[in-house]
Amino acid sequence: QPKVKDLVLVGGGHAHVAVLRSLGMRPLEAVQVTLVTRDVLTPYSGMLPGFVAGHYSRDQCLIDLQILSRFARARLVCAE
Repeated sequence: QPKVKDLVLVGGGHAHVAVLRSLGMRPLEAVQVTLVTRDVLTPYSGMLPGFVAGHYSRDQCLIDLQILSRFARARLVCAE
């Protein structure tokens, strides 16, 4: 049985959202992923110009990290 490695992502920013998305599409064997974040909802910075221009509402610009973590088979810890 392969040894399990822990990957801890601190913060739910743009880079970690991309990592979780990638892991959801291509899971890594023997890696337990944990996301530690203060907020469960995080703004997607790529939509900021559209939000400022009035094309998107605030809610449309938010990523639900609980749903994304579930997709990536990652643990979600809400803490500061």
